[in-house]
This record gives sequence, structure tokens and C-alpha cells, in this order.
Amino acid sequence: MRVGGLFVAAILAMAPPVAAEHEVGVEVGVEVGVEVGQRPPEYLGRSTQGDKLNISDSAGQILVVSFWATWCPPCLKELPVLNAIQKNAGADRVRVVAINLEEPRRQFRKAMKAYENFEITFSHDKNGRIARDFRVKTVPNMFIVDVDGLIAFRHAGYSDAALNGIVADINSLLVKNRLH
Repeated sequence: MRVGGLFVAAILAMAPPVAAEHEVGVEVGVEVGVEVGQRPPEYLGRSTQGDKLNISDSAGQILVVSFWATWCPPCLKELPVLNAIQKNAGADRVRVVAINLEEPRRQFRKAMKAYENFEITFSHDKNGRIARDFRVKTVPNMFIVDVDGLIAFRHAGYSDAALNGIVADINSLLVKNRLH
């Protein structure tokens, strides 16, 4: 199925319904925080290659930051969707950073083997410091950051029904920022 310019086809296998929260994007101020319109915490951890990841690394791109865990079925369903979104939009326009939350390094490395062909960037938040900075208490939890570095949208939970909203949010930012 083609949704608002992004191709999200066979990725939509059946997933257990999970509550999803959606906030309308607005641009207000530059206060650091985790609400729509605020500048999110800068540090996103380190990539699997050991590179330091920061929000500012994605200036000029739409950045999707998603917190996930291997024990979370909706998270495991969301990751291939996020990979397809980045792949189809182009990493120069949409970048996804998926942050694994509070799992042992061994479990994280095992999961990375399953996702070795993914194009999104993975980070490991073993102690939950990054999640605390983002005030994340549940997974999956997603922040969509506009090219100006402000949170444009936030989604908590995942469901197939919420997918169209996530894609629409990203597409609206692509259009707004003339990245389409």
C-alpha cells in the first residue's frame, strides 16, 4: 500500500493492538524538553559502530527517535516499518535512530544480528539514562524531530491503525520542509 508518498507494503503483518498517543505538531519556542515544540535532549547514545549520536547530527533532516526493547512485540513490529520509511524516503531526508532500552549488552548484540541488514541507526541505552532524559516510561515511544531540531510529533505505543498517522506526520514534515 502507498501511503502519502511513502511505500509501506508487506510490512504490515498483524500485530497485537497497543494504545497509541498522537499529538499535533506545533512550533513554539526552543525550550529543552520532551513535549511537542521543545528541543529534545541532545545525546542519543552511541551507534553500533561506536559513533556518538546527537540530535544536532541530523540538522536539515527529519529525525525519528524510537525507544524499543526485544521483549516488546509491538516494538519488533515497528522496527521494520521504521526501516522501510527511512529506506523509501531516503536517509538524506529521514533518519531513524532506534534506542534499545535497558537490556543487557548480550541481548542487544543478539538482536543486532537479526537487524544487520537494516539501514536505520541503532543505539543501546543499557542503564536507561537516555530514556530518563526523554522521560520515556513505556516502549515503543517515538519522537519525530523536524529539520529545525524541535519535536514535531510524539507517539507512545504502536498499532497498525496508528501507522497511517505516523506516515502522515513524516510526510507533512517532508512537504513543509520541501524535502519531498
